[in-house]
Amino acid sequence: MKCNVSKDGCTIARSPEAKELGIKMGQPLFQIRNLVRRHDVIVKSSNYALYGDISRRVMTLIANEVPDSAIYSIDEIFIDLDKMPIDHDRWARDLKAKILRETGIPVGIGISTTKTLAKLANRLAKKSPKAKGVVVLNDQKSIDLALERTEAGDVWGVGRKFALKLSTIGVTSALQLRDMPDTAARNMMTVGGLKTVRELRGIRCIDLDDSPASRETVSVSRSFGKEINDREMLREALISFAGRACSKLRRMNLVARRFQLFILSNRFKINRPQFSRGFELTLTPATNDTRTMNNLVGQNMQRIWTDGLEVKKAGILMLGLCNPQDAPRDLFTGQCQTNNSLMKAIDQLEGRFGKEVVTIGRRPRANGLDWFMTSSNRSPCYTTRWRDIPVIR
Repeated sequence: MKCNVSKDGCTIARSPEAKELGIKMGQPLFQIRNLVRRHDVIVKSSNYALYGDISRRVMTLIANEVPDSAIYSIDEIFIDLDKMPIDHDRWARDLKAKILRETGIPVGIGISTTKTLAKLANRLAKKSPKAKGVVVLNDQKSIDLALERTEAGDVWGVGRKFALKLSTIGVTSALQLRDMPDTAARNMMTVGGLKTVRELRGIRCIDLDDSPASRETVSVSRSFGKEINDREMLREALISFAGRACSKLRRMNLVARRFQLFILSNRFKINRPQFSRGFELTLTPATNDTRTMNNLVGQNMQRIWTDGLEVKKAGILMLGLCNPQDAPRDLFTGQCQTNNSLMKAIDQLEGRFGKEVVTIGRRPRANGLDWFMTSSNRSPCYTTRWRDIPVIR
């Protein structure tokens, strides 16, 4: 059995066996140490480089098999099968076998007439041993049965908050949700909820790719390997985060008009004072320049720091993102400048040699005594780092 632990020491993924032991989603690792030892649970730290590469391989393989597709998240993709005259069940099982053979990743495939019903089918594919990873809901009888066996709160787009509201009027199953009057659905769950109800009826209301045209925020945050009680060390961490955030903005050709800095205490140390501090500044002109952000972080440390703090988590949030040509101007600052040769050179070096190969200011020290998060249980980067490739002897 296995569980995956995020950077802040909380469980974010569990195998079925780990779930049966009672390990909860989001549960801190220190709370289940005895359980882990007693049952030989394998604990792995998050490895985002590995996840991203495996995801890219799986998504590319799937996209090559269909005329149109839209990646929804790192582990989900929607595909359009309307123009493919195929036996859906057989095709899906062949695709599932191909993905396992070529990437080693087991997947669940759900097929139906709308995105919401396809999500429901996918959920059943993963939960039902009889389905063996594939569920096709293409006739009204099978759809009705699936909706009857699914709780309203488990429907994509509903969630816990709306599920509680729905329960007050006796709507507890997806079937009851589907049969709600339009007016009641909209009043209780807004327009988005009404779309969900209609999708359950087989009416397409959500396009294949309904993601926003551009991102609204960029965030970089970390939980530290140990609490930081030194102002200069916290400044160093925040400057590093600012550099990564600006690098992300430049890759997307966006600039930020505002930013927030925040710090948090260790919520699991209940014997220590708890705090959450932060501030927001307007960027005039809008920018994605690492040097500008580094200066602003250093100049405003006094807004969040006081002696005696023990900071467990910190981060930066870039807000008001827009294209450089659309950034607001005033009489004094003029148009924001993004054609910077130094930033381009840094981005090129990082693209070739890795993140933070070049830094502005003092370079962070990646050792056990610094602020870097702990990852003692991290899997090797089998597919993205030469020295981690398994050797057959």
